[in-house]
Amino acid sequence: MPQEPYPQDSMQDAAPYALLRPEHLYKAVGLAFVLALVFRFFPQISRGLLLLYAAAIVAVLFNSVVRRFPVQRKWMTAALGIVIMVTIVGLLWIGVPALLGQFRNVAAQAPQVEVLLGEAEAWIHANTGLTVELVGADVQGFLREAFLTASGGGVIGRAGGLLEIFLVPLLIVFGGLFAVGKPNDRLLSPVLRVAPRDLRPSFRRILELLGIRLMGWLKGTLIAMFAVGALSVAAFSLIGVPNALLLGLLSGVTEFIPLVGPWIGGSVATVVAFLDEPQKAIWTGIAATVIQHLESNLITPWAMSRTAQLHPFVTLFALVFFGSLFGFLGILLSIPLTLFFWTVIEVLWVERALDTGDDRIAPVVEE
Repeated sequence: MPQEPYPQDSMQDAAPYALLRPEHLYKAVGLAFVLALVFRFFPQISRGLLLLYAAAIVAVLFNSVVRRFPVQRKWMTAALGIVIMVTIVGLLWIGVPALLGQFRNVAAQAPQVEVLLGEAEAWIHANTGLTVELVGADVQGFLREAFLTASGGGVIGRAGGLLEIFLVPLLIVFGGLFAVGKPNDRLLSPVLRVAPRDLRPSFRRILELLGIRLMGWLKGTLIAMFAVGALSVAAFSLIGVPNALLLGLLSGVTEFIPLVGPWIGGSVATVVAFLDEPQKAIWTGIAATVIQHLESNLITPWAMSRTAQLHPFVTLFALVFFGSLFGFLGILLSIPLTLFFWTVIEVLWVERALDTGDDRIAPVVEE
């Protein structure tokens, strides 16, 4: 006796339940567990991922050096590691003693800076009636720590922080070396195998394009840091600013922080010059301003690849967004993180949705 077909409504009601399987429940529970872990340990997880990304950036830099020599990659990587270790030991052996005295001289002036800012607060309140807090809790803590460092106090209590300051960069450097040693078999190929087969070409293009952009950004940043540091040391020495070598190196190092970094080093040098002689502060501020204009209008546009250049508004947004999300490490890596998300969006969405060769988008804002 032939069976009657199921009613149409019954088939439609049963279809969604037929698609549910036990493994779907397992995946949902696993995903919820992972999200709960991320929510609970977000600072630790984000810090670890940022350090891994920093090691990947260092690996891009090392790879550009290794591939220039016709030597087997593992041997060239080992030689590069030896050169880096010798350089670090040499800098610690020669550079630290030369700069330590200057650092103590600058840090010993921290109480004077705190008093100077306090007097400025009182002057503003007396003349305008506004209560302005120029010396916040964070600044006060930093100035007191600098004073303790200069006077030699509390060394044991800060040993862990100093160890982290030296250990984390070493881990990033050696992580980059390990990544460069065997990048395909041990690292990139397994990462590509995780992606769906139809998306593997896109993921490969993301890695290649991101490497090009990171290298362009690194090249421009390192050249700008060296140029600003050298010009600052020369200018501060001519003006007669105390501890010109340390202050010039500080200006070069802070160049790594986008937008605000260049002004940090110049501001510190101006304050130190003011404490020594107010007239020197004027010339120091002028010199720092001229150097920053040279850097932003001449050095960086010449040195940085066009594939790595970002609009200042995008840079400012990235600085605020990633800084508020990840703290100081997010500020340092704001540009590389922007390049990462920019590359992923461009490859996975823009290039797959638009024929960029034929489709021209008119400018939204007229020049």
